[in-house]
Amino acid sequence: MHTVYLVDDDQIVLDKYWARRRLFFENGFEITGAKTNPLEALEEISATRPDAVFSDLKMPELSGIELMEKLSGSTFRPHFVIVSAHSDHKEVRKLFLSHGFDYIVKPVSDSDLVDLLSRLATRIDYVTPGAEKQTQSLRFNEILQYIKDYHAMNLTLDTVASHFDITPKSVCRLFSDHLQTTFSTHLNALRMEHAEKLLRTTLKPVKEIAISCGYGDPLYFARVFHKTRGVSPTSFREAEYGKQE
Repeated sequence: MHTVYLVDDDQIVLDKYWARRRLFFENGFEITGAKTNPLEALEEISATRPDAVFSDLKMPELSGIELMEKLSGSTFRPHFVIVSAHSDHKEVRKLFLSHGFDYIVKPVSDSDLVDLLSRLATRIDYVTPGAEKQTQSLRFNEILQYIKDYHAMNLTLDTVASHFDITPKSVCRLFSDHLQTTFSTHLNALRMEHAEKLLRTTLKPVKEIAISCGYGDPLYFARVFHKTRGVSPTSFREAEYGKQE
């Protein structure tokens, strides 16, 4: 069970989150704390170390982005989801450049929340450095390890199913039953994390990085990267090298 902390200067919003705590729980998350004051939240988050933080964007003492940035310098770095009443491209860019997980606009429907929690759980379990996940299915554990080892190859649902001598439908069911996500979502999450690492630590051309992450089409790779990270691969690299100067 993953843990999530809530920050919003409106108590009514926090109460609505609490009212949906069963939905969080059913999707693998336990709400462990909530504050209307982001400065108090900062202390509590540092002490309790939740896996993820859901934060409002506009707050009097600290914005959600500022709260995230204050935590980003420490060894503990929760996955941040910014929730806002407005779609602000500038703030979205800041979030993804600072390695935030997602930016969603209020009101958040149950279906959108379930989708978000599914993707967030996948990121926490399989992308966080050093994290290893074992399910109750030995066969599925083998499939997950295979995808992790060969995610940079030309993997498809059909090739993975064929390798393990099962049907593609069975693979989909394993992902749905054990991770509440899809094969493609999981594979893309691994590939995007690999791409981030290469952009951050090497000077390889984006075209080469695309290929080494399993994308034969660099333009498609760039579109997927922008969709999941909010910036182009080139802009991401420029921002990372700017931080190191």
